[in-house]
Amino acid sequence: MKQIFKTLFILILVSGLLLSGCTSPAPSADPVQPEEAMPAEESAPATDAPVAVEAAAPMEVNLWTYYGDTGPAAACVNVAAEDFNASQDMYVLNIRNLAFTDFNQQLTTAIAAGVTPDLMIVDNPDNARYAAAGALADITDKVNKWGQGDQFLSGPWNSTIYDGKNYGIPLGSNTVVLWINTDMAEAAGLDITQPPATWDEFETWAAAMTDKEKGVYGTAMLAKKDETGTFLFLPWVLQNGGDLSTLDSAESIEALAFWTNLVESGYAPESAINDGFAEIYQQFTTGKAAMMISGTWNVATIGSDAPDLNWMVSTLPYTKQAASSLGGENWAMFAASEQQDGAWEFLKYVVDPEYGTKLTDCMGYIPSRMDVIAQVAADSADDPTMQVFLEQMESAAPRGPLANWSEVSAFVQEAMQEALSGQKSPEEAMTDAAAQIKLLLP
Repeated sequence: MKQIFKTLFILILVSGLLLSGCTSPAPSADPVQPEEAMPAEESAPATDAPVAVEAAAPMEVNLWTYYGDTGPAAACVNVAAEDFNASQDMYVLNIRNLAFTDFNQQLTTAIAAGVTPDLMIVDNPDNARYAAAGALADITDKVNKWGQGDQFLSGPWNSTIYDGKNYGIPLGSNTVVLWINTDMAEAAGLDITQPPATWDEFETWAAAMTDKEKGVYGTAMLAKKDETGTFLFLPWVLQNGGDLSTLDSAESIEALAFWTNLVESGYAPESAINDGFAEIYQQFTTGKAAMMISGTWNVATIGSDAPDLNWMVSTLPYTKQAASSLGGENWAMFAASEQQDGAWEFLKYVVDPEYGTKLTDCMGYIPSRMDVIAQVAADSADDPTMQVFLEQMESAAPRGPLANWSEVSAFVQEAMQEALSGQKSPEEAMTDAAAQIKLLLP
């Protein structure tokens, strides 16, 4: 920071000298006539007028997002930029909201050319990929001097770590919980004050609320062949004591076998292999599925989309340990940034407890900082839905971090597709996936 002020001082000084050197000299006084004395007020020689030195313009910090120009998330980040710019006069944050479909290509081109922006918003499982490529700035020293890294939940924070170093700061997080149609549950004779806490109880509830004649399923299921499928399935592996490195273990295979049984028993639709969040939401809100597993993003819309629907949420059932998926995004600084000091000042500002939950509330996210979560918990003490999400966040696990996460995730998706469609048994599908994934793990 001292160097910045020193540079500004030199620039101002030089600009003052340049302005002085370029000023036209004032005309000299008329020659003195020998027979007349010069009036007293004209006796002093003329001098140049003082040169006004303009204040240095704020230094630009550039941020890229993949939110597009018209989405609600873009508007939320724009407000954060306006707030930061108004809070100080050294830097001005500029935002370029790229279309999601164009983001990776434009970013790859910028990285290859060495002309990146200063900051970007990145999906948390992709953080490690960019770090491994050398595109991101190592901010470990900045974080250590800052001294607030320990305020973040371990799941979001670990998504910013690669090879033991820090390459980002969590922006905000989300996770998924179990949504239950309470009218359908009560009609089936289930006690909604005791929602399913184990896999066996979950299957019992799904069976009780299934009405095959009416085409009603006990639960919707998302097993689509994309990242959302991995996002929803991996927590069940963790709940049963498995993990990504042991997908061929009995614990991991049992997780896929449990999902497969729900479909084969008719408690979940066969369309699960094609269903994404939009489809399971529609099934739930139209009464075609009595339960779904989904996230915070539905809270704001479900009241208007299904005003007559009575629902509740509960934490995900498990066998051995609580687990859910961690979604959300990180702020990441580029190694080629020419304004890392300004970028860092913005990061500290936007995640500071004093800025609180303004951005995360706007985006429908849960804060990643424990001290800010405490604010949310206090403000939502009478909101049972938010309390469930906050509880579930404590066991939300990140995907990776791995530089080749997309390749690893693809094999998980393939195993789900093969088992749920009947192409392979759960054991065969997970064993084959494990063999491929082990080749990709460090």
